[in-house]
Parts: sequence; structure tokens; C-alpha cells
Amino acid sequence: MGGEKILNIDDSPTVQRLIEMILSSQGYQVVLASDGEEGILKAKSERPALILVDFVMPKMNGYQVCKILKEDPEFRDTPIILVTSKGDKVGSKFVDVLGISEYFTKPFQPEELLSKIREVLDKKAEEAAAAKAAAAKARSAPATTPVRGAAASAPEGLEAMVTMIVKRILDDFVQNTLPALIGKEQGGGRGGGSAAIQGNLAAFRIVELMQMLSLQRQSGRLVITRREGEAEIFFKGGAIVFAGSTMNGNIGGVEGLLKKSCRVGEDGLHHARRIAEMTGQPLDGVLAQEKILDQKTFGACLKRHTESVVFKAMDWKDGDFFFDKTLAPVFANPVALKVDDLILEGTRRSDEWVLIQQKIPDFSMVFEPLIGNAEELTRRGLSDMDLKVFALVDGRSTVQDIIERVMLSDFDVAKSMFILFSVNLIRKKNSPKMTATL
Repeated sequence: MGGEKILNIDDSPTVQRLIEMILSSQGYQVVLASDGEEGILKAKSERPALILVDFVMPKMNGYQVCKILKEDPEFRDTPIILVTSKGDKVGSKFVDVLGISEYFTKPFQPEELLSKIREVLDKKAEEAAAAKAAAAKARSAPATTPVRGAAASAPEGLEAMVTMIVKRILDDFVQNTLPALIGKEQGGGRGGGSAAIQGNLAAFRIVELMQMLSLQRQSGRLVITRREGEAEIFFKGGAIVFAGSTMNGNIGGVEGLLKKSCRVGEDGLHHARRIAEMTGQPLDGVLAQEKILDQKTFGACLKRHTESVVFKAMDWKDGDFFFDKTLAPVFANPVALKVDDLILEGTRRSDEWVLIQQKIPDFSMVFEPLIGNAEELTRRGLSDMDLKVFALVDGRSTVQDIIERVMLSDFDVAKSMFILFSVNLIRKKNSPKMTATL
């Protein structure tokens, strides 16, 4: 069993609570910090035996925290586990560069985290024992291997026990902690589903809501209402399967997906809808059957459309929300998007938008090509997406016009325009036609 003090540095209250309860159940003392600066102060005051550091955090990211701690002689020997959603390549790089003990990739299974912590602490104890023996020159006194905890040996009952603990923790969080922050209404929310959770974004971030619903493996609908319109995000088993929005005059629901993102005409949509109502088939299956829209194209449209709505919603700081048990639309070719992956990608996009907006502050701008030589374009090494966007730059079309003509998201088009502009393949033309903004 544990007993050692562990510092967890993570900006997510949901993840903090989850890790705290999992580690406490194994006897560990848990200290929490919500950002890198607080984490360093807590490390100095609490002297933990091990530190868990999230990679993506405000004020100071995980890389910076690890660097500062490892440069401090007091923490040179303190094991650090970097928790990252960025994959094995990033994690292994930090192990080499910073000398951290281990890295752990989100999302993780509780028993895997416990096993990794026990492994790192046991290794530290073994190294300390070996160093003490060497200093005392005790040739015949091998280091005693500490008794490994239950997590490391992973008995058959551990997984079931941890699963039960996690379920209890998360149920308690939803039933008790969450209502204190956002309020809870039993017996039917605005959407008519049962046990609706509702509140305001000023008190609870959309990212935290998405994480909580994902950890709970919930199925239902998260609705966000703002002055500009409404967005809805559907979950199935904790994954996001569809999202739609009426923000800024957009068409919501499946109709918005098919008309705006998949470019299905009104006649074709009306025809397919009639057949779907008569036969009970999913609408996308009928569209494929009638050769109006093939399923591969629909799957790409569904994914792109859903991601676009979720990424925009992640930046909203105001508005009301509720979650109910309304089920997602049924598709013959569904998608299931992981919340952690969406959050990571959304964070990356937010950072890139800052750069893009410096050169493309709104979608009313018009650009004209500076080169028409195909060989030169090939030599510049443009991607297929960049070439597709470049072909539509004609000195008359706005950025918004190009978005509506090409099967790409507004982010992808704006990013391609930014690249083309930065390498002097296009230039601005002062003839704005619209006022739409990023």
C-alpha cells in the first residue's frame, strides 16, 4: 500500500477530484495544485515523494514546471510523472530532455495510473537503498526491495475495486459537488429529458462539462444557449457523436449538417427524407442508397461539422446550458469523437487563430493570386488542401465565399489562406463584400 505524499498539478477540477480519490483509496496523501505556479509553491512547502504534472495548463505548462523543478537541487531526485494527451513521441522527448521519471498519456485507466505510480516510487526506494549501501561500502548488504503495492501486482480484484471507486466518486460529483456549482433540476429539463443538469457558463466551463460527461460515459444532449443562438452537443457512452448550431443564423440539427456542410440540395434532401420516414431507415443511408451523397463523404462531413461546432463552443465564456437524456440522431455511418482529443485539438486551434487573425481579421476580405504557374506551386510544396483553396482565390471571392464553395471547415480555409499569404502566393485586395468575422 501507499502512504507517500503525492502532488497532483492539474487545472481540471474533475481530473483533480478523480485522481485524489483514486490515490487516497490506496493510502496515499494527496496535495492538489491548479496551475504550474501554485504547483511549484506546493512542491517547496509540502515536499512530496512524487509529482504528477499535467502538460496543458494556464500560466505555466507542464514542460516549464518540469524544467524549473529539475533545475532545483532540492527536487533533482524527486520523481515526476508528466501526464500528457500529446502522445508517446512528446512524452518520450520530455523523458530524454528533462530527465523526468515517466510520462503518462491521457485518457488513462485508474489501475494503470496506480501501477505506474507504485513502479516509480519503488524504483526510487530501490535507488535510495542502493546509494546508501554504496556509501556505507557494505558489499554484502543488497538493497531491500520494497513490498510492491496492490496496484503494481494488479490482482484480479483490483480492476473491479477501482472501477467501483471511480463510479462512486463520479456519481458523488454529479449528485453533490456539481449542483453546488451549477444547480440541478430533477424531472425534466427544458428539453424534456429526465434529470436535467443546468447552469451558467460563468460558473462552469464547457470543457469541464465535456470532461465530466465523458468520464461518466453519459448519453444525452448538452445544450448551450446564447444571445446569438443555440448549440447542442450529443453524447453516446461518453463520446461526442453529433453537434449542431443555430449561432449567427446557421441552420441547426441534421438539416444544417446536410445543407451547409454536405452541400445536399433541397430537392435531394426532401426526396430522401420522405423515403426515410416511410421506411424507417437512417437519413444518410437513404442518401447513399439514392446516390445523392455517398457514405464516405457523409462521414467526413459529419466529423468536420461536429468538430467545428464543438471547437467554437469551447471558447464561449457566457450563456446558459442544460444536459438531458435526449438521444442523438441515428446515422447509418456514425462517428464517435473522444472528448480528450477534441479538447487538445481545440486548444491548439485557439492558439493558431491568434496568428491567423493577424493577417485575416475577418471573412469579408478578398485576396488575389500572385502566381499562376503550376510548376511554381508544386515547387513550393503546398498540400492538397492549400492547392484546393488557392484554386478558388480569384480577386473577387471573399474568404467566406471560398468557405461556402469548398468542402472544408472555416478554420482549415482560413489556415490555408494564412499560409498562402505568408509565402507570398496571394495578396490582399481592398474590396470587402461582407462583414462576417472569425
